[in-house]
Amino acid sequence: MVPLKRPLVGTFINNSVIRRLNKQNYEFSSYNRLQELAKASVEAGVTLFFFSIKDFDFKKNVILGTSFDIDSNQWKQDYFPLPDVLYNRRAGGRSSKFITKRIEDVLDKHQVIKFNSQSYFNKWEVYRDLSQIKEVEKYLPYSVLYQEERDLRKFLQNNNEAYLKGVRGGRGRWIFRIRKKPNGKFEYSYYVDKMFRGQAESWKDLVQEIYKFFGKREFIIQKGINLININDSKVDFRAELQRDGEGKINIIGVCARIGKRQSPITIHSSAYPIEIFLKKILNYPDITVKELMERVHQFLFTIYESLEKVYGTFGEIGIDFGIDQAGEIWFIEPNSKSAKVSLMKAYDKETFHQAFLNPLLFSKYLYMQRRTSSDKGWGGMWGPVSRQFGRGWTRDER
Repeated sequence: MVPLKRPLVGTFINNSVIRRLNKQNYEFSSYNRLQELAKASVEAGVTLFFFSIKDFDFKKNVILGTSFDIDSNQWKQDYFPLPDVLYNRRAGGRSSKFITKRIEDVLDKHQVIKFNSQSYFNKWEVYRDLSQIKEVEKYLPYSVLYQEERDLRKFLQNNNEAYLKGVRGGRGRWIFRIRKKPNGKFEYSYYVDKMFRGQAESWKDLVQEIYKFFGKREFIIQKGINLININDSKVDFRAELQRDGEGKINIIGVCARIGKRQSPITIHSSAYPIEIFLKKILNYPDITVKELMERVHQFLFTIYESLEKVYGTFGEIGIDFGIDQAGEIWFIEPNSKSAKVSLMKAYDKETFHQAFLNPLLFSKYLYMQRRTSSDKGWGGMWGPVSRQFGRGWTRDER
């Protein structure tokens, strides 16, 4: 057994990644993120291990964890007790849903602390719940849950464009854009590995294309946002917010993402720090950038704190949002497992590293809070907390 420094942070990932690590295979897209997390664990002074659904021993309640051995410069497996903190980074899969639920039940029974209060967001539930919060309502594009054809027909009677979005799924998956054309025709587009664009000659044809795309998946209908665009490329933003070793919310970075021409999404986009984008690409004057950034920061904290009011404490949330042609800010969706791809593209190595150090420092903070305040309920533990803006700008919440 390797020497253990508390807390033990168990990072739940997919088995395919575990296999690659134990074969010392570093040639895959997410490896740099695992490497950064492993480096950060040494700096944070915690024990970090990775595991998948196949590594959990239900009889003995131990885990065959994979961790990085500094002395040999290799990934190795060893048995670990149940973690003190669960950091869930596993991509969902229907085939393993039952086993995942069993693991979560065991960890809940043993009061393992969750880094994030839940591991995914349902787009419809988020819209429904946040629309009840007065401070947030103005940021939400009008949305309805699709239940039958007349829901979409009614929506398109009042809007020339609609975005259909699966209630689950990220990274641009399950998004289907519709635009009304003359003579009862409809243009549609979606992105699955590449851009698809077509035209439905009738309502019946459109509905068939929608069912072909979504199958039995549940989806919402959402009003389009007249986003800022550059040369017919849509621009949206990904903000990375995290709590640090003192429990403060930090804005690690806000990335402007410029999508491919005429694409309904900004996945596989180029990315820039928002201030650079506003100043260098849009040529906004400094006073306009300052005013807009103040509104963006206020928006981000409002969304983060509102999500916590509804769902409980989060160690990190990636928040997607848009800015329309009139300068208004619109909430798109939250992400509880941000891959931080845009952050890596847009920011320096120090900022990128901080995004992996903070989760471990916050895990340590949660562990110490549990040890010193075991008689306190978690729901009301935060009270007035301090907010911290990224890159040196701080202020108090109250």
